[in-house]
Amino acid sequence: MTIWLPELRRERPLYLEIAEAIRQDALSGRLKPGDRLPPQRELAYRLGVTTGTVTRAYAEAEKMGLLSGEVGRGSFIKTPAAAPQPFTPLRHEPEGLVDLSLATAPPVTEAAELDRTLEQVTRSAGRLDLLQYPPPEGYPLHRQMGVTWLARSGIEVDQSRVVVTGGAQPAIIATLSSITQPGDRMFVESLNYPTIKGIARHLGVSLVPLEMDDGGLVPDSLERAARNGEARLLYIVPTLQSPTSASLTLARRQAIVDIARRYNVTIIEDDLFRLLDPRLQPPTLFSLAPERTYHLTSISKTLAPGLRVGFMVGPEGREDALVRQQTVTGGRSVGLAAEVVRHWIESDAASRILSAIIAENAARRALALDVFRNRPILCTQGAPFLWLKLPDQWPPGDFARACLDRGVKITPGTAFAIDRRSDDRAARVCFSGAASRDELARALRTIDALLDEDPGERLRPVA
Repeated sequence: MTIWLPELRRERPLYLEIAEAIRQDALSGRLKPGDRLPPQRELAYRLGVTTGTVTRAYAEAEKMGLLSGEVGRGSFIKTPAAAPQPFTPLRHEPEGLVDLSLATAPPVTEAAELDRTLEQVTRSAGRLDLLQYPPPEGYPLHRQMGVTWLARSGIEVDQSRVVVTGGAQPAIIATLSSITQPGDRMFVESLNYPTIKGIARHLGVSLVPLEMDDGGLVPDSLERAARNGEARLLYIVPTLQSPTSASLTLARRQAIVDIARRYNVTIIEDDLFRLLDPRLQPPTLFSLAPERTYHLTSISKTLAPGLRVGFMVGPEGREDALVRQQTVTGGRSVGLAAEVVRHWIESDAASRILSAIIAENAARRALALDVFRNRPILCTQGAPFLWLKLPDQWPPGDFARACLDRGVKITPGTAFAIDRRSDDRAARVCFSGAASRDELARALRTIDALLDEDPGERLRPVA
């Protein structure tokens, strides 16, 4: 029998501390495979705890694969299994490439923040339930965190109306699946989220592009098209619209709602960028017209893109239809990810992370505005990207390829164009992909210098 006595900090349940001490000492070699631990009653006496505490600790260590219990002989340290290789992300891009093509949150979260949250999650008595299929609408606690998160946008709803999703994209699919049929048509901004084209094509929905200006969707364009009966559904990103960064004024929002009511247009409001602009925002379209609006959002742009958690709320009474479609499309959230997000939202972690993201975005945006100070760009305050208008000699695709040749990845305007009439002679440049502000500045200067060059193929003589 091994003479073993763990050191307890008594900062959490004692049975967990004893089990963790077994794990740590087995890893360090203080406890070796085959060592017999002290009998439960004896260890309890030495530690000044109940026998039940030690019994529970040994059982926990067995669950962790650290111990094997033999009737009549005691508990023995098992030979540890081979440790898994530490996680390191695989690089999909060439070494040295600065990827400014993704509109994600900059990496501001510290490891200690995640470590604390994971430790809290692992202490939960119901942690194993997180490995089961969650309800398609989300667990009640996760729906309630959706209520809390939506309240940041001025939306006050009961948790029974909130559906938790695996991000904004599954929310779009579930919403469109619940209210459209193949052959339907949908109004969209003429420059738009590229994936909306693929989703619409998959569902058999045709897109009807509407006119935009620097302020976003032009209400008169919506009115003309709605009057002509071209569609009865509008998908719109009202705040920090991608790729233009336009945010609708209150007057435009009210005009759009008025038109939607007069012509019976249903609105899908994709508002995932809203919280990045710390200024007082106009009300959401959902707040202005809850009877006809589906509001979708996620935490991918405001907390962490890898935690695929989003929320959708529709007109009252539409919850069951959304849940049915989410069941069919498989867009429900992952329990473990949602639980991490819940801990952040219900503590002050979410506010700290969001504030850090806003501050880092602002610093990077200031760098970009300085580099492109003599260029025609759109970049509203709070935006994590800018819309760079290109000179005549540069087709968008050629410019993006030339940037890639010089180690910077951006997205050409053609990726966002709904049809050939869209003003896509531009490129979207995002701020978060650079590892540091210095790296971002160098990448932006590379782009700026390239704007004044002529594409090589334009210089070839033609007989």
